[in-house]
Amino acid sequence: MQKKITIVMLTTVVGAFLGAFLGYGPLLRYKSEAVLNVELGTSEYKRFAELARDANSLNQFIKINPPAKLQGDEIADLARTIKQGEWYKPVPKVSKVDAKELPDVVIQMERVIEKEKEKEKEKETQLTKDGKESSVYLGIRIENTASDAQKAADITTWLGIYFKEIAAREAVREKVARWTADNLQFSDQAAEQKLKYDFEIAQAKNKLLGFKRVISAYPSYVARESNQVVDVRKDNEKFISPTAQLVGAESEIIHLNEKINKLNREIEQAVFATTLLKDANAALKQSQSGSESVSKLTQVFTEHIKRIKTDAEREKLLSFTADLSKISSRFLSQAEFIAQPSAPARPEKPTPRMYIALFSLLFMCLAALYMWKSSLINFFRENTQPPLA
Repeated sequence: MQKKITIVMLTTVVGAFLGAFLGYGPLLRYKSEAVLNVELGTSEYKRFAELARDANSLNQFIKINPPAKLQGDEIADLARTIKQGEWYKPVPKVSKVDAKELPDVVIQMERVIEKEKEKEKEKETQLTKDGKESSVYLGIRIENTASDAQKAADITTWLGIYFKEIAAREAVREKVARWTADNLQFSDQAAEQKLKYDFEIAQAKNKLLGFKRVISAYPSYVARESNQVVDVRKDNEKFISPTAQLVGAESEIIHLNEKINKLNREIEQAVFATTLLKDANAALKQSQSGSESVSKLTQVFTEHIKRIKTDAEREKLLSFTADLSKISSRFLSQAEFIAQPSAPARPEKPTPRMYIALFSLLFMCLAALYMWKSSLINFFRENTQPPLA
């Protein structure tokens, strides 16, 4: 009996050592999490989230900015985790828990404000002037687990940089694509619009010459042109005087010339933008991160500054530069962690002590069952035999 108890105790100790080995070894996990402060709209978040899980985007970023202190197998494990897409979650501005804690009066006021905003949005486009979608999320919660506390914090920081670089790169790509599409659309419509203005000017000039002939043919009428002229053939429809219509035709020509001058300026800008955007798209194809995209576009803009000949071209380039600066500021400069990821003080559950207790109990039970299996079998046989008649 004493021997069996000793064997059970030794087996329990072995289980404890095994639990300690696993708990403080391969099963030890520390969890680090932080919130990246970047406001996003719903469609923006979905687009950035899909790109963050994309294998090509990940491989490109790892080449230029690999995680520090990680070896080949560890990088492969991190890549699998990233592709699963469970390391990030959006942080809504008002969560369901916050809504429950708010007083009913505040909730009603917010609903009224939201309804007013929806009415305003119906009158306007979905996007604001700078192309930024109305934000729904306050930021992105990023979390990571690792066998070492400091490593968990470092990888969480790296994931935050990765997400905002992906977001910046996609925002730049989308902005350049929009520039290119708008420029192409304008180029297609500009020739048609110019022909339309030329025709309208020709018509206005013909009208001007016609009224001049009328006035020269009837000089006596000019002295009493304040009187109304009635056309009895059209139910007494009234017309303004020929002199007033002459002035109107002159004003119309001036107005159309202003439109043509503006159109010519826009055409000049479109021609300049066509070459610039061609170089910009080529530069983006070589970019592997958001910072690199901003840097390469800045270089393209700097090169084209030297080729500027008119104020119209300078205005167009400054407009592109301002849009790029907004993207860089939003996703690279202002997108920071609300609190830097810190090394967790305690490991995630189950903790090593839990593993020790679990394996100790498991090995003790298995050893006891093995040592007293004969007694247990006889006990169950006695209790399961049918009673004698």
